[in-house]
Amino acid sequence: MPAIHLSAQSLRDSIELEPVVITASHTPKALKDAPVVTRLITLYDIKITDATNIQDMLTQEIPGLEFGFAMSQETSLNMSGFGGNAVLFLVDGERMAGETMDNVDYNRMNLDNVGRIEIVKGASSALYGSNAVGGVVNIISRENLEPWTANVNSRYNSFGHEWRNGAGFSFNTRKWNSQTSFQHTKIDPVDLPKPYSSEEIAIELMKKAQGLPYDESVLNDDSNLSRLYGQKTYNVKERLTWRVTEKLTLVGRGGYFFRTSERDTYDYHFNGYSAGLKGRYAWDYARHLELSYAYDQYDKANFQPDGTRTHDHDYSNRQQVVHALYHHPFGKNSLILGADYMHDYLSTYQFIDNTSHAQDIIDGYAQFDWNITDRLNIVGSVRYDYFSASAQKAFTERLAVVYKYPWMTFRANYASGFRAPTLKEMYMHFDMGNMGYMIIGNPDLEPEKSHNFNLAVERTNRIRNSGFLDGRYNFTLMGYCNSFDKRITTIEGPVYNGMESALYANEDGITVWGVDVSLGHIWDCGFSLKVNYSWMHETGNVYYSDFYQPRSHSMTWRIGYDHRFSRHYALNAALSGRSQGKPQSGRTDVDQGYTICRLMLQHHLWRGIHLNTAVDNLFNYKPKSYYYSSPLTTGISFSVGLSVDLDTKIRF
Repeated sequence: MPAIHLSAQSLRDSIELEPVVITASHTPKALKDAPVVTRLITLYDIKITDATNIQDMLTQEIPGLEFGFAMSQETSLNMSGFGGNAVLFLVDGERMAGETMDNVDYNRMNLDNVGRIEIVKGASSALYGSNAVGGVVNIISRENLEPWTANVNSRYNSFGHEWRNGAGFSFNTRKWNSQTSFQHTKIDPVDLPKPYSSEEIAIELMKKAQGLPYDESVLNDDSNLSRLYGQKTYNVKERLTWRVTEKLTLVGRGGYFFRTSERDTYDYHFNGYSAGLKGRYAWDYARHLELSYAYDQYDKANFQPDGTRTHDHDYSNRQQVVHALYHHPFGKNSLILGADYMHDYLSTYQFIDNTSHAQDIIDGYAQFDWNITDRLNIVGSVRYDYFSASAQKAFTERLAVVYKYPWMTFRANYASGFRAPTLKEMYMHFDMGNMGYMIIGNPDLEPEKSHNFNLAVERTNRIRNSGFLDGRYNFTLMGYCNSFDKRITTIEGPVYNGMESALYANEDGITVWGVDVSLGHIWDCGFSLKVNYSWMHETGNVYYSDFYQPRSHSMTWRIGYDHRFSRHYALNAALSGRSQGKPQSGRTDVDQGYTICRLMLQHHLWRGIHLNTAVDNLFNYKPKSYYYSSPLTTGISFSVGLSVDLDTKIRF
């Protein structure tokens, strides 16, 4: 089937709420029946945005979500008032080891083999445990059903002279299914323009000396970004499925990731290793048992220009997880029972005597899905977690109610969340940057906790015989309140060997109020529209920094057009944008809001040749100054990409 038809079907699915999702309930459910609002990024969305990484993909699709920089230009996240350590990222339902400045390495998430992305905002710890305080992002691989596929692709972007090259191969038989992907990216360093020239500064200094009115912002500019580091990445993944019998299926996976960040005086190397094996035995469609083992390792190391390492062992985090899940039906109702065991190991020079620490995490959970009538559905979940290192326990729960009228669906949800202190937060003890400032861990930390309430209304319908408006539309309105307590942060610590220090501690929390609005419409004539708006407000002990700048208002939108002009040419066109309001902190030394637009054209040519052209930052927006939370753009940029489906070229 031509790619253009697959894309159009994916777009209809995203509007009509026909897809099946799993993140909100741990079992497959139609999107329209999911117990909590689930934001779905389809394969069509992934293709039409032509995103190079998960950061680019999510910021184009999800309002209220923004990526910036942490120290050493590692990526940080803010989603509806919560940072990266409060949002759980999963790949096919599995956690990833390692973190940098409280965020996982988002570069590990290769989009080449992704089929869809599911986002659940709000606490989800009753199903997913620690870190699911502010939400869950589940990146799900696609499984090709064709006998075999092969694709090679390449993309160039003028910003940073970025090259992305990838290849994928799959085969499918009655017994076996294999998915293999490879991706390599290379980005050159980018020198960011200075906000003010030496002449402008001299003029303002002269005005000040003469007692004339002058622009204080010119003299007090303290932009903390002047150059973006270059980097290279390699990412390879394999996923192999063996249908042993009609009832038993085995899935094995493996992956390797390498990234180098090219600093001014040294290079930082990152390595990721992943492997897993899952078995699923299904007595019938509804009753099944899953058992799995997952291994994930993430290493970091500094290298001097002569190739020597700065430390014997910089950082190595290894996680091993054994998982069991049983699903049992009771007529229209169902019960889920699950349990996990995870061994978490961390070794780093940032511990005393370059030692290592480990902990064991055990949990058990249950969920009952009660379909009282065809219209009324109640889903309840409870979970218990135990952490050996801190001897902390956590009980979490969720209750979701769905009521469906023929013309409207209502959802009400309460859920609790938690984040246990990490090994780093409990045992860290090092001189930060050798600057005479100690960072000290605290083994007495308590888990962070959250309570999330939300109400949502959803409307989906088909418009007929109305001329230009004929088509399908979907409208969703959700209001939420997320109360976050015992937040783990750093406070002023004791003097240590004559040095000042920062000590990890629990502080009073914050409360996040918000409203999310989503509207989608696809016209029968080929046009489509998607608009997503988010309003968010924080109260309580809110901490603002260069790395953390939550914004009250944000919006993403996309106008699309799909049409096949002839047998050998079809076009997908999209004009999209994201708008960010000014930060809630009210600071004057950061950008006060911005809008960035992108024009994307995908040309589907003869027999599996796809040419992508895009103009990013269409209206040439440039920040006044560059900060960790500023949009990283120097103005308009261009990209061109070519993708070739080799399976359409080779006939057997």
